[in-house]
Amino acid sequence: MNIGRGQGVGGSRQGLGRMGKVPTKCVCPECKYETTKIRGVPCRSIKCPKCGILLIGA
Repeated sequence: MNIGRGQGVGGSRQGLGRMGKVPTKCVCPECKYETTKIRGVPCRSIKCPKCGILLIGA
């Protein structure tokens, strides 16, 4: 039995969300400043050093 393994019955692995596209950089929606995405740190928790707006994943 595969109870508790997160795969369901004959299903594929869960994870990745957004159809497998994982952000590789964080971008400011206002001034387009870019920085490398740090694994485990959401982009929306980082402020742009230029204009102070929260970054988004891209």
